[in-house]
Parts: sequence; C-alpha cells; structure tokens
Amino acid sequence: VTHCLRRMSQEKEGGEKSCGWFDVLNTNLNACSLETYFPIPRDDGISDSGGSNIPSDIPLVVGCYQLNESSQVDPEEDTTSSSVGSSRCGELRLHMIPTPSTSKTEMQFGDAACVLQMESGVLDGKWKRRRKPKQSDVEETPLFASGCASGNLHIHSLEKKTSNDSTNTTTLWSLNHFTSTDAQSDTGLCLALAWNDYLNENEDQIVSSYSNGEVAIHQISYCGDTNDAPKLEETHRWNAHTLFGCPSEVWTCSFLRGAENVVLSGADDCSMKVWDIRQTQRPVYKVGDTEFEAGVTAISSHPSLDNIFAVGSYDEHVRLYDHRKMNEPLCKVSVGGGVWRIKWHPSTWSGERSSRGKLLVAAMHGGCRVVNFPSLNDNLTEYYTTEEAEILSEFTAHESMAYGADWISFGSSELEAAASCSFYDRKAFIWD
Repeated sequence: VTHCLRRMSQEKEGGEKSCGWFDVLNTNLNACSLETYFPIPRDDGISDSGGSNIPSDIPLVVGCYQLNESSQVDPEEDTTSSSVGSSRCGELRLHMIPTPSTSKTEMQFGDAACVLQMESGVLDGKWKRRRKPKQSDVEETPLFASGCASGNLHIHSLEKKTSNDSTNTTTLWSLNHFTSTDAQSDTGLCLALAWNDYLNENEDQIVSSYSNGEVAIHQISYCGDTNDAPKLEETHRWNAHTLFGCPSEVWTCSFLRGAENVVLSGADDCSMKVWDIRQTQRPVYKVGDTEFEAGVTAISSHPSLDNIFAVGSYDEHVRLYDHRKMNEPLCKVSVGGGVWRIKWHPSTWSGERSSRGKLLVAAMHGGCRVVNFPSLNDNLTEYYTTEEAEILSEFTAHESMAYGADWISFGSSELEAAASCSFYDRKAFIWD
C-alpha cells in the first residue's frame, strides 16, 4: 500500500472539480466491487483529537473476481453459464478506515483486517443498511451479502474482538461466514444483489439477478435473536429479461422504498422493468430502448425519499425516476462513461436533507463522478428538468475501468471522501 497524496483538486473549465487521491491499494485479484458501511465505534480506549471520546472505523470491503489465465476476460463477458465457475476465483478484502485525527487527507486503507478466499469470483456485494432504532438495547451485528460467479449468495457478519496486553488494547475485525445458498448448475452467474432495507426490523429479504436472465428473491429467517446465523430461502424466481429470444444478462436489481412488493431490474436488453413480486408473469412497467441506448447496469432506490430511484446505463447517463410517473425520467445527466455503480450520499439514510441529491457514480472508462440533483434537497413538490442535474466533481486516476465506488463519511464534510476500485489494474483509491 502506498500512502501519499498524488495531486490536489483542480477546477476544470466546466466548473466541476478534478479530484486528487489520498491513498492507493493494490489488490491481489481484479477488483470488481467496493462497499462501505457506517462508522463503528472502536471502543479501544483511544481518544481522538476531533472531539469524540470514542474514535470510529468505517468497514470497507473490496470484492474481487478473476478467471484462470487460460480464459481471463472481462466480468461482463462470458456470463451465459455458471458451469465453469471452478475456473473463477475470488476474495473479499476487509479494510477498516480509522477516523482521521485532523484531516481527511490522512484517510488510508491500511493493512487488510482479513482476506477471505471465496468459492468463486465475487461480482457484487452489499451491506445491510437498515439498522435498529437508536433506543434499541440489542447490539446489532452488521451483515454483508455477496454474489458470486457460481450463482451462490453468501452472508458474512462483521465481528469485533479486543486483544489486551500490558500496554495496549487492540481491536481486531473479521468477516465471519453465516450462511450461503446452494446454487443449481443452471442458475447462471449472480451479477447483482440488494437488501430490502425498507422492511420492518424483524424481516430481511435479498433480491438477486443472474446471467441467465432470471431474478430471484431470498427470505432470510433468523433463529431467535437476529444476531443468530440466518438461513436463506429462495421464495421467488422468474425469467425477467430476454434479447432476441435468448436470456439477457440482468446486470442490476433493487427493491424500492415506499412501494411494497416492488422490485426493479435492468439488463443487457436495454430495458428496465418494474415488477410486483406477487405476480411475475409480466412486468408492471417496462422502459425500453426508446429511452436507453444501451444496457441498464445500475439501479438504486433513494434511501429516504419514497418512489425515487436512480438508474445507470452503458449509454453513459444517470437517470432519475419517480415510480409514480414512469413515462419519462425526471432528469438525466451524462457522466462520461458507462455506469456500473451508483451510491446515494450516506447521510440520506438518516433523513438529512442537505445532501440527499448527491450521488457517487463509478463510470467505468470515464472514472468516477459526483452528481447532484439539487431539487431533491428540497421538498418533493414538482418534477425536475435536465438542467437541474450537475456534475460536482470527477476522479480520473484509474487506469482501468472503475467498477466499484462508495462514500467514506465520518459525519461531516471535513471528514468525508470517496473510495473506488478498478478491474484490470487491480487498484482502489481513497480520494477527495
């Protein structure tokens, strides 16, 4: 790991900011996804200089994927079958990003807290974002779900142990396996997944999508307390997307806040579909190639606004939609590269309004962008126009396709950065 500041931010002619980076990480395998969680108190007795008595760490997981040298290709190619899953290897890398003592420029990946060798390549991963109310006296264990080229889903828990010696107290973090699915040979590669973060606290669901054109729902049941090992049960599976009569890779899927039983999917057939999981013979609504000029690759429901979601496509645009008015996007903005991941600002999970229009985008060959939809910062009283979307900043240090991106936020703009990873050059960056 290299710890240095490569270049400071610069203003470009268009007004957007070109960002510099604080730290770079080299991964053993091709980096395919990058996911962060909320800050977690370290409880190691150290007092930071920022005014908090208990410093925090932000868990960051890089999911990696690689084919054997004899057949190495891009992860969005050769996705028609999971029968060659044995040729794909993968790993999960957990890094704990500590609270900076004075400035965000001090943010570093540090050494990996743990590295898990997976049974196949990791194509997507997501933290369960919904948490118990603050007044709950039950300690909650963060859960991380990953989808693999074998077609399996895996759930790991973030575990903390404290080690004491005569002079120091050290906190040790690890990802512990909870449970997995047992995919059939014809399942296809699991390309994407998403937690249902809009259920009540006693229920959990995961939606997943596959290279064979299917979408599936998994119910997670707990034995007693929700910190016990969960069990995954597939409750729904249906053929969702085809192209010229053949299965089409379903690159993305999501639940939708404010719309119970609704699932969204996007695929290589240049379409996004809205599904009612109680009746999946046909979609409730379809947006096709009259709107999208290429495959639909990323969908993300807004964490605090009902019915609002963002959609990314290979056609290099991010679109904003309202589920109540699907005939056209509320807004769209070009981000300079095919979209692979989109992440709403983490403060939106607590309902904060000031940044709820901010979106972090991994735009493959275009690097990364921070997009803002200003109207979302106000009350949702009208529909939006294209002119209201803006690019706040860009990051172009990746020398390969930027596939994963997420926020690192310790609760203030002074202690906020982004992290992203790229595939072929096996790198991850922390940047401003």
